[in-house]
Amino acid sequence: MLSRAASSLFWMARYLERAESQARLLDVSLTMALIDVPEDRIEQLSVPLLVSGTREMFFEYYNEVTPQNLIDFLVLDDRHPASVYTMIRSARDNALHVRGNLSADVWESINQAWFEMKELRQRGVSESNASTVFDWVRERSHMFRGAAYGTLLRNDAFHFLRLGTFLERADTTARVLDIRYVMAMKAMEEHPTQSFFEWTAVLHSLAAFEAYQNTYGHNLDPMNVAELLILEPDVPRSLRGCLQEIASLLEEIESDTARRSRRLASSLYANIRYGDREYIAERGLHEYLVDFLERIQGIAGQIRNDFMGWKQ
Repeated sequence: MLSRAASSLFWMARYLERAESQARLLDVSLTMALIDVPEDRIEQLSVPLLVSGTREMFFEYYNEVTPQNLIDFLVLDDRHPASVYTMIRSARDNALHVRGNLSADVWESINQAWFEMKELRQRGVSESNASTVFDWVRERSHMFRGAAYGTLLRNDAFHFLRLGTFLERADTTARVLDIRYVMAMKAMEEHPTQSFFEWTAVLHSLAAFEAYQNTYGHNLDPMNVAELLILEPDVPRSLRGCLQEIASLLEEIESDTARRSRRLASSLYANIRYGDREYIAERGLHEYLVDFLERIQGIAGQIRNDFMGWKQ
């Protein structure tokens, strides 16, 4: 497969996964801002900015962190790459480059999402209808994945697409868990009655609330949350689940020059697979996640180097 095609498939999937994660984060943060104590509302609204690394950029365009400003910036703004609008546009641009590698269903799921996104931007998004828009973003992401899984050949095009999805998920899960875990622990110390909502926010941000209840019951325990989102292989957005898929997909892609990518991914997967909650607790969750983020970004960079012709 040509390096440009591999890159377009990889980033097409990453952008759509990122748009879905953005919608989930915004939905949870806006809800938490409504139920949190007044002095913590700005902190809640800032979570999507911290996860996406756009807090400084936000203040270049807006003077105050309000729900409407946050919606405008992270959903509709076309002046930066971190808005849902820009992500869906970028996904569609990449899909156009590799139209011949996609089934009609996959192409239509992305193309239609782009046309609907343009109409949505013209109408605008307010606090009152934001939840409906977030649901729409999630549904469009699900339609893309369903179409890809149900209609694409299991060839390298499919593998690069899935690789982009799971690399994006792993990166997002680590960032969200790192930021929201600190907030949840702070709530346990300062506002014990709020801690339940904080732990729920962690899980809902990563679509893992029902998985937690099925695994641990209704009692929300900090280390159980960390264990679920890091070590549980059956949770779709857990770090172990994502790395298992990444390592497997790299083995499936035909290449004589990808040994370093495979070695880096297999090493990190083994580290998580044979890890346990005691090791994470001893090392410290923040330190563990910072190291994970550095390593997953190293894997992404090596994949670009090995398959897409980009030198680090």
